[in-house]
Amino acid sequence: MVFKKSSVSETGTDLEFKRPKFLKFFHKNKVILVLFIILLPLFSYFYLIARDRYLVQSAVVVRKATDDSVPSVGLTSLLGGGNQQSIEDARYLKTYLTSPQVLEDLEKTIDFRSAYARKGIDFFPGVSKDASREDVFEVFRKQISVNLSEVSGELTIQSFAFDSGMALKLNRFLISQAEEFVNKLNQDVYLRQVDFAQKQVNVNADRVKQASLKVEEFQESNRILDVESVAKGSEQFIAALEGELAKKRVELATLKRRFSDPMAPEIESVDAQVQELQVQILNERRALVSSSGKNLNAKALKLTELESNLLFATDLYKGALAAAEKTRVDSQQQQRFMAVLSKPLLPESPWQYWRHKGFLTAIGILFVVYSFFRFFKSMFSNRN
Repeated sequence: MVFKKSSVSETGTDLEFKRPKFLKFFHKNKVILVLFIILLPLFSYFYLIARDRYLVQSAVVVRKATDDSVPSVGLTSLLGGGNQQSIEDARYLKTYLTSPQVLEDLEKTIDFRSAYARKGIDFFPGVSKDASREDVFEVFRKQISVNLSEVSGELTIQSFAFDSGMALKLNRFLISQAEEFVNKLNQDVYLRQVDFAQKQVNVNADRVKQASLKVEEFQESNRILDVESVAKGSEQFIAALEGELAKKRVELATLKRRFSDPMAPEIESVDAQVQELQVQILNERRALVSSSGKNLNAKALKLTELESNLLFATDLYKGALAAAEKTRVDSQQQQRFMAVLSKPLLPESPWQYWRHKGFLTAIGILFVVYSFFRFFKSMFSNRN
């Protein structure tokens, strides 16, 4: 019996002696064993199982046509910080490129679900077969990255895909969408102002035309071009009659001194002429303001009113022309354009940075969790 126990003990010693060294190491260092068990699947996923990802990058900038503080648009104005007002437009563009509208336009050109569908044993990234609309949009947002430099206003557009061709196609599509957005911004904001100003010019031009027609119709219906000149002519005619009347009165007085008989034919003839001149002068004066006569007073007021309307409409037209020209110049100065600083290129090899980043991030998370676990464990052990 002793021999058998000894034999069993020797057998156990032999088995312990024949155990591989790495198992002995893990047996003594259980923490390292646990870490190895955890890190092995992480390493296997990120460097063996996960699908390749391709990155395509481009850079664009949104700028005004001219800068108020810079006389000309050069490379310094294009890349410098002087054109700061367009950075706000770049922020709008950044938000737009990651919006559902862009995804809808993208799906009109390519089958996004099929291009980014989950395949193989790597079932984490991509679009599942039963994915909802919100899930597809979340996948789309993860495949693009738009970063804005607040100093220069440069927009860096990055697109990711499971094959190089799709990554390039997606990046080019985003650039085309950005150009369309900038053009639409110009059309909706600045060109609309120009159209409004031009409409005001046309409206005021019609006012001038209508006012001119009313003046012409009034002059034609009354057979008069200028009431003032007509009034002056009438006054001159009346003045001439009054001058003739004065002569006849002098002549009448002279005849009365020459003839003792007041009924002399010479006196009666001149006296009749004097009376006729007086009646004629009175009729001419009444005709100037009478409604049945020339009625120059009312016609002068009406013509003055029509001419004032014409002058007012002309001033409005001139002001509208000046405003339209200023709006046109300002709109040209305020218009935005997009310049492509760096064109996208077809990647020849997969993008490996995401593997290292994901693996190290997972290790960091595990380390933080482990640290919290040790912290709470020590805290509870101290209380006990």
